[in-house]
Amino acid sequence: MRTMSRKGVRSVLSENLVKKIENPIFFRPLGGDLADGFEAETLIEVCDALIEAKNQKMLHSSQAFLALQAEIIVRSAAKIGIIALVDEAAGYIDRAKDEYRKLFDKFIRKELAEWEKEFPDKFFDMIYRLYGLKRQKPDSTRHPQFFGHFIRRYIYHPLANSNGAILEKLDEKNPVVYDNGGRRYKFTQWLTEQVGKAVFRQHLWQVVGIGEAATSKEGFVRGFYRAFPEAIPKFGDADQLDFLDKLK
Repeated sequence: MRTMSRKGVRSVLSENLVKKIENPIFFRPLGGDLADGFEAETLIEVCDALIEAKNQKMLHSSQAFLALQAEIIVRSAAKIGIIALVDEAAGYIDRAKDEYRKLFDKFIRKELAEWEKEFPDKFFDMIYRLYGLKRQKPDSTRHPQFFGHFIRRYIYHPLANSNGAILEKLDEKNPVVYDNGGRRYKFTQWLTEQVGKAVFRQHLWQVVGIGEAATSKEGFVRGFYRAFPEAIPKFGDADQLDFLDKLK
């Protein structure tokens, strides 16, 4: 409800969809308390609205990851939908009731693989584009050295509004041990699955959303610090004013 009531998203919702959202179907799940329910099609309509808001650049940067999740759901629903349509047209209607559900789960898992990567391809593609660099080997996991500094500044330093505290602890737990500056483990291996990795992924995809909306590295920096003002570097008074002026 909070997402749907945001000004940007609300402007792309039809009155009919708003009515559905504001008037849930109350039901009692087996062995559960009273819950709010919606017709299945409403989920796709909501996903469409989030995607439309993203395309029209009406989605707040903190909600960019919602549009990405919406795209995953829509793509997976389309795949299972065409299979069901072909089955019906061919007269093959004897599939077990839960077979389509299993297929949907399989498609969702495949789509989520990109989401669950430590740093998905979209993230690196974004950096290459913003800095005007050509990716020589698309399948390679090796990237320019400054990418590491980019990740520290825009991913780990502002993580969970910690202003570098989490990064400092990660450096302590996972210090540089190799001559080339490498570490024994990935930083994400030190994050808890329930909280740490979930916050990391959400922040990462917010940054990807900001990057995809930017046309230059300067535009990205302005967009990033507008979304995360608490992460603005601290300088002397004159330098601080100059930095803030450049963000306008």
